[in-house]
Parts: sequence; C-alpha cells; structure tokens
Amino acid sequence: MKLPTLLAVSLLLLAVARPVALAHAQTCAADAADRGAALRGRLDRERSKALKWRVGWGVGFGVAFAGQLALALTETAPIGEFDDAAEASLFAGAAKSFVGMSARIVTPVKVPRPAVSGDACADLASAEAALRRAASSERRSFWLNHVGGLAMQAAGTLYIGLSADDAWGDAAISFGLGYAIGLASTYTQPRGAWHEHRRGQAAVSWQLTPMAAPHAHGLAVVGSF
Repeated sequence: MKLPTLLAVSLLLLAVARPVALAHAQTCAADAADRGAALRGRLDRERSKALKWRVGWGVGFGVAFAGQLALALTETAPIGEFDDAAEASLFAGAAKSFVGMSARIVTPVKVPRPAVSGDACADLASAEAALRRAASSERRSFWLNHVGGLAMQAAGTLYIGLSADDAWGDAAISFGLGYAIGLASTYTQPRGAWHEHRRGQAAVSWQLTPMAAPHAHGLAVVGSF
C-alpha cells in the first residue's frame, strides 16, 4: 500500500471512529427511566433557583434604579452636598441599575422543561437535551454578566469623571460599588446545569495505531473527540 493510500485509510478510520462512539453512547440503558426521572428532578430544582435569582435581583436593581433616579431628580444627595459629581453619580447609578434590571427580563437564564412521552429512552434523551440547553444558557449568562458588567462600569466611571471637575474620586467609588454588586449577582447565579453537563461530558480519548505495508509505513489516529 503506498503512502497516499495509507493516509486515506487513516483519515477514513478517524472519520468513522466518532460516529461509532456516538452510536454506542446513544444506546438506551436499562436504567433510562430512573436516570430520566432523576435528571428531570434536578432540572426542576435548577429552574426554581433560576426564577428566584432572576426575580430577586430584578427587583433589587429596579428599586436601586427608582431610588437613585428620584434622588437625582429631586437634587438630594444621600451623603454630603448635592453637586455636579453627586448628580452624575446618581444618574450613572440609575442607568446601571436599569440595565441590570432589564437584563433579568430580556435575557434570563433559561432552564427548559423536557418533554415526557412515556418512552424511557426518548424521555432520557429529552432530559439530556434540556440539560445541554440549560448549561449553555447559564454559561452564556455568566460570561455576559462578567464582560458586560465590566464594560458598563467603565462607561459609568468615564461619565462621572468627565461630568465635573475633580469627580474622579466619585467615579472610583461608583466603579467599586457597582462592580462588587455585579460580581455578587454573577456568582449567585445558578450554575448547576452547567457544572453537571461539564462533568458528564465524555472524556477525549484517542490512540495512535501503527500501520505497515510492504512499501510504506504510517500511523492511524483512532478515537472519539
């Protein structure tokens, strides 16, 4: 067998390895009914946690938005004298709180409810698919909160610092408080589905198999990726 043919065989083995591994993994297990029921129970608990987190932080951000906006419009400083720096801090804080509240409404963490058909294999597959979607939603929300929160705090800091003379001290305080609250919100977000899905993912496995022919030698890569 010549080298080009040997390489072609190796690639064919690589292409076939993953479908075979997936087909084996998708074989319905004897305990499919119990596993499906247990997974649906965990998804129900995760959905309840996500709802509580969403409502709790949404209400908290809403109260902060209304309170800071009212103070700014009535020209009332919670501490010290109401000046340009205090006004800018209150408006920036109200804007950040509004964004935080809106994010809980527009882009909530979603934990789907899997369908139940009475077929153990189909119900397990449905529950596993729901877990994957929930994990994706939690992972996306977690990183968006990190990146979006940092960008929002930076924008608020610039707004306060440029709105009045010597306002960078107020800007730094606003950044510190806002970022701390954002981290608290991010790290109290439910992430159970994300963690469970990550633990349950199949490990990458592969091996190199030597191949020899009268006129050529080579290696075939076989495994699941």
